[in-house]
Amino acid sequence: MPTLVRAIHEGQALSELRHQAAVDPLRGRIIGRFTSGFYARIRDQIFAAAGPLIWPGPIHLIAEQVPELAAEAGEVWLTATRLHYPGGTVDIASAAPYTPAIPTAEQLRAAAPLLVQWADMAGPPEDLATCWEPVLAAIDNEDIAGAALILQGRGIGLTPSGDDVLAGLLLFARWSGVPQAVLTPIAERAETSDLSRAFLRWAARGQSIAPIHALIISSSSSAERSERFNRAAKIVCQVGHRSGAALMTGLGIAAQSWAA
Repeated sequence: MPTLVRAIHEGQALSELRHQAAVDPLRGRIIGRFTSGFYARIRDQIFAAAGPLIWPGPIHLIAEQVPELAAEAGEVWLTATRLHYPGGTVDIASAAPYTPAIPTAEQLRAAAPLLVQWADMAGPPEDLATCWEPVLAAIDNEDIAGAALILQGRGIGLTPSGDDVLAGLLLFARWSGVPQAVLTPIAERAETSDLSRAFLRWAARGQSIAPIHALIISSSSSAERSERFNRAAKIVCQVGHRSGAALMTGLGIAAQSWAA
């Protein structure tokens, strides 16, 4: 018998799709699965439906329990209030929307030195060492598009390390005032996996997973600033195999250029 699970957090990718589904249900397909859930595509949006062990994010639909699939692949369809998939349904009606705010200039000024310090200590991701100097040169020249050409699809992981660094660059650029209209085409043109490109699109809009936004907010108070930042950084670095650490590196080199 199909299971019914209740969603507790909903990223903006699903919110926008549900708005479109208010008139007619939208159909899509499962494109992959992972320990906590599955990935699906509806129209040009990719999202993850998962249990409560993953962090809220712009493409995440988080339920009270892991949605169990009856098949490795299959069709999904979305209405204004529910996501149906092989083996069950997620009730999205009461899900809390995930809409993180863009950090203020004051928060960026407080976080920038700590991000730079962290990136200096961590160094480049090992799988990007051979291309790191050209990446830094492009960032020094405020050429994010040039850095993207070097980083796109490079490295290992479900989302390659180069894409994670690029996501950090796009995020910080958007937070520091670069228009979304400038950054989104860079994300769209990235020659990488569809999943990575989905994260890059949201980075260009100033959104990432919750621990990244908490990292910046934790740096906004002068009291115990470094200690709070380090605690938040450890949480970020536990995200994925290397994704969180690589994303922080991207934020760090972007912050260095911005501060200079």
